[in-house]
Amino acid sequence: MNKKFYQDKSNIFLMESAPGAQTIINGKLYNYFGGTSYYELHNNKEVINAAIKALNKYGINSSSSRNSYGTTPLLLEVEKQAAEFFNCEDSVYLASGFLSDIAAVQALVNMNLFDSVFIDEISHYSNNYAAKISGKKINKFSHLNPNDLEEKIKKTLKKGGRPLVITDGIFPITGKIAPIKLYLNIVKKYDGIMWIDDAHALGVIGENGRGTAEHYKLKSKRLYFGGTMSKALGGFGGIIPGSKKFILEIKQSYTQFGSTPPPSSAAAASLMGLKILKENPQMKIKLWENARKLKNGLKNLGVEVDDSVVPIAAFNLDSYESMRRVHQRLMEKRIMIQLINYIGAGKSGSLRIVVFSTHTEEQIEHLLYELGKIL
Repeated sequence: MNKKFYQDKSNIFLMESAPGAQTIINGKLYNYFGGTSYYELHNNKEVINAAIKALNKYGINSSSSRNSYGTTPLLLEVEKQAAEFFNCEDSVYLASGFLSDIAAVQALVNMNLFDSVFIDEISHYSNNYAAKISGKKINKFSHLNPNDLEEKIKKTLKKGGRPLVITDGIFPITGKIAPIKLYLNIVKKYDGIMWIDDAHALGVIGENGRGTAEHYKLKSKRLYFGGTMSKALGGFGGIIPGSKKFILEIKQSYTQFGSTPPPSSAAAASLMGLKILKENPQMKIKLWENARKLKNGLKNLGVEVDDSVVPIAAFNLDSYESMRRVHQRLMEKRIMIQLINYIGAGKSGSLRIVVFSTHTEEQIEHLLYELGKIL
């Protein structure tokens, strides 16, 4: 990782309000296009009041693991409502989204469902760590490339064996959606399974907001997925929906037994965020409309972006310094996007823009106008 992104003091930003279409950073109010609170639920009064009510009733957290006295009615309700939302038999609620990948892949190891791992070369850190601790041979395939995936599987599993394909559903920097329909055809061919980190897809894509598999209208016992409540859903903690057998394996694992569950405020916020999103489908429609407005505007400026409804767009310039100048000049206009160095951002980083359902047409147009003048 490029250290200059951390040594440069101009890149130290303090968020001094809840994330939203307008956010206070370093004491100044900005039109904020830099985070992942896609529906601004982290600043929603119903969500906040639910968190406060839970704190008053349950305290900060249960201060014990789930296998002793740490299970509360609130945690069980999160798992019940999540299973219903994702139309699955059960779900498990974990302390963080990062843990979702680790817990799921370890459960798949314990269930003896695969022999080798095949992972997208820029898949998220948590996916990479989960693959590493699986103890299985790891093979990286070219980003979003099903042909390379199949070639790698053929070459590696000449004498047999079952693949586990690991990918992000939506890649966090570019917003590109993995071609999991094509991956699934390969997985079936070689008697394998697939794990999808759907952190940025849950609540965002799919007819009901159920993520990447729903986006492609896929149902398969070979597909496993999970993500986080901390982005679109306005709460916090990892969530994994699935079959009773798969979820029980996770609930009986050290990941669950050896950790304190999410705080009561996070659980209550997650529940309320899920409820609001289910009852207000127009929020998702508005998010998609804003994503199209942003991407169409960027195309008109000559910025190459895809046509999906994912509310993320990123682009690169010829150097880090060029991108830093764009970033700073937008800040002077009280517009905050991201200059980010992250897996998938490229050697010099990327300029990343994220739009919320709560951004107005005027805010989006103002961003595009100022960016156009700079570019």
